[in-house]
Amino acid sequence: MPRHEHAEHTFTAAPESVAAARSFTTRTLESWDLTRRADDIRLCVSELAANAVEHGTRRTAEGQGAFLVRIDADDTHIRLEVEDDDPLGTPRLNRAQDEDTGGRGMMIVASLATAWGFESCAFAGKAVWSEFLTGPTADRQDTHRCADHCHRR
Repeated sequence: MPRHEHAEHTFTAAPESVAAARSFTTRTLESWDLTRRADDIRLCVSELAANAVEHGTRRTAEGQGAFLVRIDADDTHIRLEVEDDDPLGTPRLNRAQDEDTGGRGMMIVASLATAWGFESCAFAGKAVWSEFLTGPTADRQDTHRCADHCHRR
C-alpha cells in the first residue's frame, strides 16, 4: 500500500516559534521513521519559519500573526511547506556578501532541497515549499514537473 503521511501545526509569528517549528518537524519525521534527510529538513524549516516571522506575517488587532508548517510524505518524497499571510512577499535567492549577517536563507534551502518554490494560498498569503527525495532514489535528480515558481538546484 502506498505511503502517505500528513502533519501540520500553526505557530505564533514570534522568534521563539522557529525553534518550536524545528521541534515539531523533528518529532514528526521521527514518528514516521523518516530521519534520513532530517538534518536538511530541520535546517530548511528553520530558514522558512524565520522568513515567515520576519517578512511574511502581519500583526493583527488581536496581536501577532501566525504561520503554518505542513509536512507531507509518500514513498519517495517529503514536502515541507511554510504558509504565511503575506501574498506579496515572494522568496528570492539573494547574493549575500561576506560581511552580510543575513540574506542566505533561500540559498540554504535551494542547496539542500531537491526542488523549492512558492504558491498563493486559497484565502490569503503564500506557501513556500521545499521537497526532498527519500529512499533509494534520494541521491538522483528528481524528474517530476514543477509549477512556474519551481526552482531546482
